[in-house]
Amino acid sequence: MTTQHSALPLDERSREALAAEGLRYAFVDEQDAALFDAWLQADQRGFHAEALTEEQLAEHREGLAFARSIGVWDPSSADPATPVGTVGSWRSSLSLGAGREGASAGASIEGWAISAVTVAPTHRRRGIARALLEGELRAAASAGLPLAMLTVSEATIYGRWGFGPATWAADYSVDTRALQWTGPRPTGRVHQVAPASLRALAPQLAERAHRRESGEVPGWEHYWQRMLGLTAGNSRASKLRAARYDDEHGTPQGFALYSLTAKPDDYTAHTLSLDYLCAASDDAHAALWRFALELDLVATVTALLRPVDEPVQWMVSNPRAVRTSARSEHLWLRILDLPASLTARRYAHADTVLLRVDDPLGYAHGDWMLTSSTDGAATVTPADADPAPETAVVRLGVDVLGTLLLGGAPVESLRAAARLVEERPGSAARLDALFRTTRAPHLSIWF
Repeated sequence: MTTQHSALPLDERSREALAAEGLRYAFVDEQDAALFDAWLQADQRGFHAEALTEEQLAEHREGLAFARSIGVWDPSSADPATPVGTVGSWRSSLSLGAGREGASAGASIEGWAISAVTVAPTHRRRGIARALLEGELRAAASAGLPLAMLTVSEATIYGRWGFGPATWAADYSVDTRALQWTGPRPTGRVHQVAPASLRALAPQLAERAHRRESGEVPGWEHYWQRMLGLTAGNSRASKLRAARYDDEHGTPQGFALYSLTAKPDDYTAHTLSLDYLCAASDDAHAALWRFALELDLVATVTALLRPVDEPVQWMVSNPRAVRTSARSEHLWLRILDLPASLTARRYAHADTVLLRVDDPLGYAHGDWMLTSSTDGAATVTPADADPAPETAVVRLGVDVLGTLLLGGAPVESLRAAARLVEERPGSAARLDALFRTTRAPHLSIWF
C-alpha cells in the first residue's frame, strides 16, 4: 500500500453535482483529529456499528491514515460537523494466483480498493452515492489503475456502476462427532501460541498464502491488530486462541485464529469458531483443519467466509458431517482498463475470443480481441473489423466481465441467464474453457 492517495485531486464533477444539492464534498485531513473522528463515527453509524470510544478513535486515526478519505457534509443539517456521506479508498494489490495448471503462482494486479461507502438515511436520493462512487472510479482511472474493487453489505447496489461479483464464499459447520480424519497427516507440528505472537508473522504468511490463490487482497496494519485481538475494547480478545503450523524444518507455514463457546447443558460439546485460517502450503491447511476438528470437548466447528471449494469436505470420513450455508458473493470488481486487466492474468490454453463489451460509463466499452498463447499469456487489442470465421464472439456487460475476470463464474450459467450472448455457436463454452481456473477465487477478508 502507499500513502500517496491524497495526491489525487478531488473529483470536480462530483463536487459540482453535490454543490448543486447544497452539499459539500471534500477530503478529510487525517491531521485534523476532530474532522477525522466525525468521519469515523459517521462510517460506524452508516453500518449500524457502535460508536467508537476516544481510545478506539485514536487507533482508527492512526490505522486508517494510509487511506484516502472523503466526506459529504450538509451545512443546513442539525449536526453540520458530521458527514452525511463517506468513502475511503487506497491502492491495493489483488492476487491472480497461477491461473492455469502448471503455471507459476504469484501473479497480481494493482487496483483501487473502495471502502466505507455510507449515506445517512436522512439524505437518500440526493445523488450522494452516485457522486461518491463515480468520483472514485474517475480517480482510479486518472491514476492509471486498471480496476476498482470492493466488498459489499448489499448486493443490489453496485451493479449500476459496472461492478460484478468475482469471488464467492461459504460458511461451514462441521459435526466433529460424526467423522474421522482421513486427510493428509503432515510431518510438521502444530503449536498453540498467543495471538499477539503472530503480529509480525501473520501478514508475511498471508502474503505467501495469497500467491496460491486468486481474489485475495492484503490486510493493513489496523486490520491485523483487530484480527489478533490487539485493539482497544476488542470484544474477541479474551476468548481468542491461536495455533501455528511449522513444517518439518521448523518454518512457519500457516496459522489459525479461533474461539470456543461452551454449550450450557453439555460441557463436552463446545463450538469452535474458526475465525481465520491462513495456509501457505497444503500441509498447513490440512494440519490446522485437523487440529480444529480433533480438539477435545468440541462437537461443532464453524468456519465463516471460506472458499466454496474448501477441500476439508474431502478430508473426513463422513462428507455429510460438513455442511455449508450462506453461500454468497464477496469481492466485486469493476474493470476500468480492459487490456491491462485481461492481460494481467494467465489463461488455460491458446484461443481467440472477440469480446463485445457494453460499458455505460465508457471505460471499457467497445470490441476487444483477446488472444491467448500456449504459455497462458494474452494480448488484447481493439477490434474494428469483422473477426475471422473461427473466432469465438461474445457480447456482455462490463459487470459480467468483472465477474469472469478471476475465473470463478460458470459461463454457461451466465449465458442461460442472458447475462452474456454468444454471437457464434460454441463461443460460451470456449470462453468458459479459457477463463476457468483450477481453484475457485476466494477473498478471506472484508474491507
